[in-house]
Amino acid sequence: MAATPLIHLPSIYGDAIENMAVDSTLLQTNPEGHALFRHYGWIEPTLTFGYTQRFHEVSALAPKDICHFRRPTAGGIVDHRNDWTYSLILHDSLPSAQWPLTDIYRCIHQSLQQALEKLQVPSRLAPCPRQCQVSHDLPEDSPHCFTKPVANDVLSLNDPTKIAGAAIKRSRSGILLQGSIDRSTLPLDFSFHKFAELFVQAIAQEFNLTTAELPDLRPLFPQSLIKDTRKHYASSQWLQKR
Repeated sequence: MAATPLIHLPSIYGDAIENMAVDSTLLQTNPEGHALFRHYGWIEPTLTFGYTQRFHEVSALAPKDICHFRRPTAGGIVDHRNDWTYSLILHDSLPSAQWPLTDIYRCIHQSLQQALEKLQVPSRLAPCPRQCQVSHDLPEDSPHCFTKPVANDVLSLNDPTKIAGAAIKRSRSGILLQGSIDRSTLPLDFSFHKFAELFVQAIAQEFNLTTAELPDLRPLFPQSLIKDTRKHYASSQWLQKR
């Protein structure tokens, strides 16, 4: 049986439309039997908010001089002005893509913990607030992701400071997880380049994958599709969907 690859894609910077469009397009076009990981940055101050949140409520909370943009995933408001943003895409054919979303969430953050530990940053997973009742869904949206940790978010070891959280979308194509790490919670000399390598290796181990790299995103999707997806995300219908 051929090994299942986790492809580590190159880091890029874009605005909210570009970053969300690329994630969504990769979810649609990810080759069968593959998983994709990428890190991306933001070229303007940006907050993103969950797919199910109401635009007018977010607008009332968001600073007026910061772009606020709807994600395709769930969750609350995430401030990207000082974070390290990543996404993981699992093709629907992968066994792990069929796991309960809570299990995927926990395994990703266990992988993140392992990478932090190797860089001498101890952490812990947030406990379940409902006495660990079994659920196949993620906890309900909270207004601000980094002020209200949910079960299995990554916290500092000795206090309730939230280091990392994520949001997930399940579709017929597979799983899209979009995660955020708060840079302010980590040492000033923290190496995100080394962290990315360790994180990808830990994810591969948790999900029984092998690792590989691809130097260019463009072969993964037709330019006509990414163009149409950008147009969709640029519309007021998307931003103000709810």
